Amino acid sequence: MGTLQLSFHGPFLYRFTDKEVEIYAPKCPRHAAGIFTAKKEFPLSGRHRMGHGRRYHIQGPVFAKQTPAARHRLYDPGKTILDASEAAKPVYAQAYFCLVVPVPQLVVPLIPGDVEVIYNSGISPTGKLRSHATGLRFYYEADLSKPLMLVFDGAKTASWVADFDAPDLGHTFADAEVRYASVTAEDQEHHDAIECFDHLAGLAGVDWWLCFDEPSHAPGTQAFVKSGNDCRAPVVILQ
Repeated sequence: MGTLQLSFHGPFLYRFTDKEVEIYAPKCPRHAAGIFTAKKEFPLSGRHRMGHGRRYHIQGPVFAKQTPAARHRLYDPGKTILDASEAAKPVYAQAYFCLVVPVPQLVVPLIPGDVEVIYNSGISPTGKLRSHATGLRFYYEADLSKPLMLVFDGAKTASWVADFDAPDLGHTFADAEVRYASVTAEDQEHHDAIECFDHLAGLAGVDWWLCFDEPSHAPGTQAFVKSGNDCRAPVVILQ
């Protein structure tokens, strides 16, 4: 038996249930999504409306059967994962698409970024930034001699099949990742993260917004252009 690692990069809303995890993508302009392994990739397209019904299932015999007691353990000692369970009134129909995956044995945060989350639109920022996860990684006990499949909701056959042929490693570890990011080459002043989080908060049904201001940075001292895709909006979970 080995370990399968699924990493999710992008502004997703994660809904954990006893049987599965639903991962909703908000409608972020100029963003594209795909699933990737070392040997294969596949695009994930969405809908302008009612995207919660456009569901992709990541499944297959690679996933080992587990008892419910062994599932869904969050390892987040820094409390970087933003949990909206108590405040959320989700509007899933606003999603661009939805991924459905088995419940993992372990969840860890990825790529923390410093930002202030304001929990009411009428409240002014304080300038106190906190570290928040901008992605999640799921770990599964897995039979890596078996394939991973992506099945579109209602389809009779898999749209995409990936295998993990790694004989030199003894079939003990494999990874796949989902990325949802801007196709724009450059971003100014975290505009992409702020805009994405607005869409994500609307999807989760919370009146939250982001601020990257720090009192130590006087106006005009920030770099005019930051290279590369920013897309560092905090992810949100519902449990």
